[in-house]
Amino acid sequence: MFDNALIYRAHSGFPAADQLGQLCDKQPFRSCAATEAKRVGWSAVCRDQLVHVVNSQFLVLRLNRQERLLPPAAVKEEVEERAAAREKASGSPLRRAEKQILKEEVYEELLPRALKRTSHFLVAIDTQRGWILVDTASRKKAEEALDLLRLTTGSLKVTPLATRDRATELMTRWLASPSERADGWELGEACQLESPSGDEGVIKATEVDLDSEEIQQHLERGRICSALAMARADQLALVLQDDLALKKIRFDDALIEGAEPADDDASAFDTEAHLHIPALTAVIEELIGLLGGEALPIIEEDASSEEQEAA
Repeated sequence: MFDNALIYRAHSGFPAADQLGQLCDKQPFRSCAATEAKRVGWSAVCRDQLVHVVNSQFLVLRLNRQERLLPPAAVKEEVEERAAAREKASGSPLRRAEKQILKEEVYEELLPRALKRTSHFLVAIDTQRGWILVDTASRKKAEEALDLLRLTTGSLKVTPLATRDRATELMTRWLASPSERADGWELGEACQLESPSGDEGVIKATEVDLDSEEIQQHLERGRICSALAMARADQLALVLQDDLALKKIRFDDALIEGAEPADDDASAFDTEAHLHIPALTAVIEELIGLLGGEALPIIEEDASSEEQEAA
């Protein structure tokens, strides 16, 4: 349940759960056709539900993603072999346009025989806060989910979550001075240190005491913290990135203690969703407060929308 979280601010509303479910049913996941390199679509979240509602506030969806594994290096090698054979037969080198056509031919020929890999991840819509959480560490995959959500709903304006204060400033301050750390928070055993100019390489420290003299020396030399392992007591542990991405999320066992034993996988998922998702969003809200609050961008209205309002 959410190993990672990329957080986005939605600037438009969402359909009700029932309506969203009907819309998702029009964009179902299906396996890649022979000529498709990638395919995304919605699949059931819990039992046969395409939209799983948590606490009347969160709408949880599951995106399935399938891609054909066709390494570019393999395509390039095949193109080079065929190009060499054609050049030898004709006695003249292929022009750039001819090589591009040959590359497309090779790709189309090899694609149907490529192996397929399927993965999935959750998308949680916080209808009260106006956030979208995507359970992936990849911005590219998150954009795929947002594109599919945009296609599903007809329109969707989103921006990556932003705060008034930079995460690097908070992480560097907490790392340098224990007294600066907020109550209820503690550091883990991993961090990433960079030079402000970015030209002195990156130091990645894992399984270390972050209050050690070695870490402090790096900070005294001017390095800043761009990723920091931290934990909110009795809630969860995570690694905060400088772009506000949350990685390696691990929920505290205390959250699940006392919950009714689940009879099946669907019941177990529902229990975890009702405990973990509210806890995660509450921690995110607290982090935003520690970072000076959310910085809302100015969103320009589409010309078509302005014309409709004027009419």
